[in-house]
Amino acid sequence: MNTPNQFRQECNDDSPWRAITKPPKLEKRKSVNMKMHLLPSRYSVARFKLVSWVVLFIFLMIPSTLGVIAYSVAVEDHQFMEIALACIGLMVIAMVILGSVSSRACCPICHGKTVSYNACTKHGSARRFLGSYRLRVACTVIFKKYFCCPYCGESTAIQARPRPLPRLKYH
Repeated sequence: MNTPNQFRQECNDDSPWRAITKPPKLEKRKSVNMKMHLLPSRYSVARFKLVSWVVLFIFLMIPSTLGVIAYSVAVEDHQFMEIALACIGLMVIAMVILGSVSSRACCPICHGKTVSYNACTKHGSARRFLGSYRLRVACTVIFKKYFCCPYCGESTAIQARPRPLPRLKYH
């Protein structure tokens, strides 16, 4: 009878028994090279990038504006109150831009408005970032150059589809 140490020595890496018992190495997942859907035009790419920056700007401006308001009330400084009013004005302008452009930034698969508020049911694998689906989509558009639609769950690269060659007209 072989002891466990003798058995391990007999079953070195070259033996066929080791090839059967050794688990296979898993391939690394390709992150960006996967097959993704593409946006229909370069205008929709520009729309997604603009809306993503505006959403990120609004999410950063809300706590900073509240902080400036709280500081100006605590210190009773009118100059900081004017800065707070300017921040509120900038947020209103950003929300107007967001409302006008985000309605056209749609998923190419389900045509869901991915960056604007929509009360539709989300996909089971949709995830939030700091409590917001829109912020997650905006951050992945800016930093990863693709997004996963919260409504259909499909990944879409932030690049336009190649345009087909124009047809030749025969005389």
